[in-house]
Amino acid sequence: MKKIITAFCFLVSVSVFSQMELYFGRKPFIGAEIIMENGDIKTGFLQDFHTPRFVETDMGFLGGIEKKLKFETKEFKFKEEKTSAVEIIKIEDLKRIVILNTDGSEKLVYDKMKLKTINSQNEVVDVEKTVVLPLEQEGKINLYGISVSFFQNNKYVSSLYLPYVRKPDDEYGYILIDINRLNFFNLGKIDDKLEKALYEVTKDCHAFSDTLHARIKALEKEAKESRGEAVKMKNKVRKEIKDRGEENFAAMKIDHDYATKPFEILLGEYSAKCPK
Repeated sequence: MKKIITAFCFLVSVSVFSQMELYFGRKPFIGAEIIMENGDIKTGFLQDFHTPRFVETDMGFLGGIEKKLKFETKEFKFKEEKTSAVEIIKIEDLKRIVILNTDGSEKLVYDKMKLKTINSQNEVVDVEKTVVLPLEQEGKINLYGISVSFFQNNKYVSSLYLPYVRKPDDEYGYILIDINRLNFFNLGKIDDKLEKALYEVTKDCHAFSDTLHARIKALEKEAKESRGEAVKMKNKVRKEIKDRGEENFAAMKIDHDYATKPFEILLGEYSAKCPK
């Protein structure tokens, strides 16, 4: 895994990238269902809600990323109807936000959680953040994630997938790749931090956690294979799609899907080994 991050750091150190831009970003009104901590469900619209799952950024952006992407928003503007008065919903009062399609079907899900990370001494640290993060895969352990994308001359170049994990009923989620604490001096500890974070969320099942060290080593190989598959798919897309914007988005989506794949498989194995 550290090879992945090392390659990423080299890429961004030799390239000049554009200013931050959000994809699926701010819109005046978004249909939403809000599940409250007390069990109430509010259906209506969120005003000025930021929904960045794909983010274009420059290097200066890679610090305090949850705050800069508005995942640490403390209050949300809710309306039952677009013409209704605004109701302020505080982050501590909500549990889940479901973004709706125009036909009322589910589009995106965001869950509230507090966050923990692993420091350079391999210790669990409460980062004292309460966030709402986009759900990637729901299961015995939920996978959440953000794709940070990098462009050069208006062409998509590469991306970094930032995964988070949390059990559905837990108050805390874990940052698996914490770029807020990443620098060239601690790259060698990335694997250890990833393993420790996964251990903390899976330690209730020894059938999985006792084999985690070997499984993390295999994860690096799987991630490499997944990247190779993504490159082939992107080359195919770039030959077939002539519109630059469509090509960029298609390539971003491919990288995102293949980046999530190893984590989805890993968490699926946990569910299979630990059915209770």
